[in-house]
Amino acid sequence: MNWKLCFLLIVLFTTTYGWGQNDSIVFRNGDTMVGEVKLLETGVLTVETPYSDKDFKIEIDKLVKLVIQRNYFIALTNNRRRFGKIRTTEEGKVSITLEDGTIEYFDLTEIFYFEEIEEKFWKRVKARIDFGFNLAKANNNTQFTLGGEFGYKSKKYMSDLTISALTSNQDDVERIARTEANLDVLRLLPRNWYLIGNVSFLSNTEQALKARISPNIGAGRFFISTSKLYLAGGLAYVFNSENYDDSSLDKTSSEVKIAAKFSMFNVEDFDLDTNIKFYPSITESKRYRVDYDLNIKYDLPLDFYIKVGFAFNFDNQPVAGTPELDYVLNTGVGWEFN
Repeated sequence: MNWKLCFLLIVLFTTTYGWGQNDSIVFRNGDTMVGEVKLLETGVLTVETPYSDKDFKIEIDKLVKLVIQRNYFIALTNNRRRFGKIRTTEEGKVSITLEDGTIEYFDLTEIFYFEEIEEKFWKRVKARIDFGFNLAKANNNTQFTLGGEFGYKSKKYMSDLTISALTSNQDDVERIARTEANLDVLRLLPRNWYLIGNVSFLSNTEQALKARISPNIGAGRFFISTSKLYLAGGLAYVFNSENYDDSSLDKTSSEVKIAAKFSMFNVEDFDLDTNIKFYPSITESKRYRVDYDLNIKYDLPLDFYIKVGFAFNFDNQPVAGTPELDYVLNTGVGWEFN
């Protein structure tokens, strides 16, 4: 067989195999496009095609027909969520075929966001790492910050691991070190409810704290959930284990955690994430703690970003000789993968 013919057959086979599950898009003027629909947000479809290096952006109201072959996470008005395949039944109407074969029908205007749920593990992962460094001649002052995040999203679960660390050294002053980490595992429930398990860690020389490890479990709800932001709150039981520089002060206790979180993402290349957690103690009289953090990220080309972060920890019954309040403000440059 002629080698050119072999090459042509291989190309045709590869193209057919790789794009055999193309989504179909028909415009109001009768034009047709095939490709892979990746995302719908703010009324705009993002479509990947085999004949262009760049994704296409298409306004949803310009379409009369849409058929999607893969499973998607679909957000609808009135805080409804679905997982399934989408296709138009008539102009302005869509059907969603759920995984169990059930078919539900909606107006197209009821869908404000959907995103493909990838089958491969790494397609569901997001990760980032950032760092900052300050150097001053006075007292040979050096400060280094490191931050990172690893998240995973599936049809019914969301998990997120974050870590931030700071070290500061200067002449004639004790070294300052602060490390904070949080692991969240969230199980989505109907009607915007969720169960959550969390383990938090804090080590802080300013408060003479070698390690505070606080596993907790509880439940919460998304009060607002759109393609650009969400607001959630929850309640949890916390088992608190604290180890101090003076081991005679080590203790365990039980607490209630009352938490709220607000996130805003992909708004003119800005992301904002803020959390507040209030911990009234169950076993220690009149003790309470407050943790707060705020992170703002601005996206740069090639998946780089710059960020500003602020966090504080308050304890109304700290170890003698240490402050009730400690806070940190940091800036950095990082890179993300998703």
